[in-house]
Amino acid sequence: MNSLTKVSLLLSFLYLLLGSLLGLMLGYKQTASSLFSMGGSPTLAHAHLQLVGFVTQMIVGVTYHIVPMLSRGKINSFKLGYLHTALLNAGLLIQVWGFLTDRILFKSFGSLLLFASIVMYLFNILKSMKWR
Repeated sequence: MNSLTKVSLLLSFLYLLLGSLLGLMLGYKQTASSLFSMGGSPTLAHAHLQLVGFVTQMIVGVTYHIVPMLSRGKINSFKLGYLHTALLNAGLLIQVWGFLTDRILFKSFGSLLLFASIVMYLFNILKSMKWR
């Protein structure tokens, strides 16, 4: 297993824990009311931690392991892989903060970073596949 896969899987598990913790906090009246008192939408933050953080990060990690095996080739660029992973994580954390505090600048900037990360990921994976 390559190092990018390992990093992605570990980050995925971290987001599973963070998202689950936030979900647990939303289940209790006292902590839920304090989260909602921040003015934002903690349910959107919870959903993004689980779906983008856990699920998407897991898919990215598995893809970087499976694509070279299936295409009998190699990853186009591990540097690009690490860059898009960094952007994905930065964008997600910025966006989640925006959801929690209802700050449009954080939500928008985080969304832009996430989109850029997804484009970079798709480019890298598509360039890595041998289309015969």
